Amino acid sequence: MPDPDHPKITDIVVSPHFDDGALSVASVLRRGRPVLLVTICGGPPTENGDDEWDRLCGFESGPAAAVGRAAEDRAAAALAGNRVTHLPVPDAPYRTDFPSAAVVAALAPLFRPDVRVWAPLGIGSHPDHVGTRDAVLAAAAGTGCAVTFYADCPYAFGSGWDAADGDRPATDRWEPHLTALAHLVDATSPRVTRLDDSTMRLKIAMLRCHASQLAGLSVDHPHFMAWEGPLRQEVFWPVSALIPGLEPTLGSSA
Repeated sequence: MPDPDHPKITDIVVSPHFDDGALSVASVLRRGRPVLLVTICGGPPTENGDDEWDRLCGFESGPAAAVGRAAEDRAAAALAGNRVTHLPVPDAPYRTDFPSAAVVAALAPLFRPDVRVWAPLGIGSHPDHVGTRDAVLAAAAGTGCAVTFYADCPYAFGSGWDAADGDRPATDRWEPHLTALAHLVDATSPRVTRLDDSTMRLKIAMLRCHASQLAGLSVDHPHFMAWEGPLRQEVFWPVSALIPGLEPTLGSSA
């Protein structure tokens, strides 16, 4: 874990998996100021399990996937000049519960009043994304740091950015997560960022570093890497007040 008192860190992007930062928050990662990218599920499996996704992406085992994907993440972060750290949490298929207490303990020392933290909203309802979001909120409580939620891609654009929420698959709907956080964010006024060409160029290059994931992502999102495709847009919800404390919202567990 990096020195939590490192004076140069101004933004911390918390990514459930290795590629989530590049998919969802490239506009932050390229800001030209020191950014720390923290991947929560960055460890090898500690329990038996077989993940169809890892095999689809060309890995023979969970440990091989963890090693390979960590290397991809370091390469992607180097393109943007980001610092990276990977917590030793296995992906959901290789464990029973999200280790909330351990994740909160790892994140809390990094959060300071002069740091902005970027966290997933939870769109897609993946347990790693929801668990990450709730852990960020618990870790941020009382620290004075600013928090902004980001739309989880590719779940957020799977039916099109402008789709009516009721037309999205149930797991990909935005409304349940925005409702759960209604006391913290203005659901009606998201901050929509359209990437300029230089940021889009960097985003595509970073995602190409995550080469193992592209085949799997293309199954459900065949044109997501298009130059004028859905990756051009990123959506954010700044938290409107300091966070005094929060109970887990949508099912993450300690």
